[in-house]
Amino acid sequence: MTESSRQSDPTEGGRPLRRDAALNRERILRAAREVFGQQGLGVTLDGVARHAGVGVGTVYRRFPTKEVLIQALFAEDVRMRQEAADRALAHPDPWQGLVDFLVEMAADLAENRGLYEVLMLGAHTSAPIDSARDGMLPLLQALIHRARESGDLRPEVTPADIPVIQHMVYAAARFTHGQQPDTWRRYLEILLNGLRRRPDDPPLVTPSLSDEMVEQAMGISRAEQVSPGHRP
Repeated sequence: MTESSRQSDPTEGGRPLRRDAALNRERILRAAREVFGQQGLGVTLDGVARHAGVGVGTVYRRFPTKEVLIQALFAEDVRMRQEAADRALAHPDPWQGLVDFLVEMAADLAENRGLYEVLMLGAHTSAPIDSARDGMLPLLQALIHRARESGDLRPEVTPADIPVIQHMVYAAARFTHGQQPDTWRRYLEILLNGLRRRPDDPPLVTPSLSDEMVEQAMGISRAEQVSPGHRP
C-alpha cells in the first residue's frame, strides 16, 4: 500500500478534487509526514506550508486546522499498528509473535516522532485515532497472556510494562540517532532477553505501574514534550 493510498480520499463537499487541488493536497501530506516525523507535532501549519513549498492559504484550504491534518495523516497509521497486533496474535509461536510486534512497533516509533506523540503520548484526540488506539489494549493483553501461558514470558510482566518499554526504546533511538540510527535495536534485544522466562531467574522485585499510573506518566510527558510548541 502506498503512502498516498493510505490517506483519506481527496474530496471536497463530497466531490472529487480538481487535479491541481489533489496534487497540492498530496504535496502537503507528504511535507507534513516529513516534518511531523522529524520534529513532532509542534510544527505549525505555516511550517508545513514552507516545507511543502506552497502558500499557507493553500494549506488552510485543504486542512482548516492542524488537528484535521494530523487526523488525515495518523488515523490510518494507528489502525495499522492494530493490524500488526492481529498478525502477532495469529503467529503460531506466542513468543515470536510478541517479539515481532514489539520490533515492528519500535521501528515505526523510532522513525516517526509524530506517530510517537500520537500513539504513546496521546497528543491528539479524534474519534478514528482514539478508537484505533483503544482497540490496541485488548490485543496487547492477549499477546502478553499467550506468551505467559506458553512459558516464554516472565510471569511478572504485565501489559502496562509494554508502553514503558516502548518509551525506553524510543529514548534510545533519539539519543543514538546522530551516531548510528539503528542502535535502538541493540537495546530492544537486551530488553527482550530480560523479558524472556528462564528457570533460574529470580523474580522481579519492583512491581509494574498500574494502567492509571501509565496514563498519568503519559500526561506528564505530553505536557513536557508537546505542549510548549504545539500551536495551530
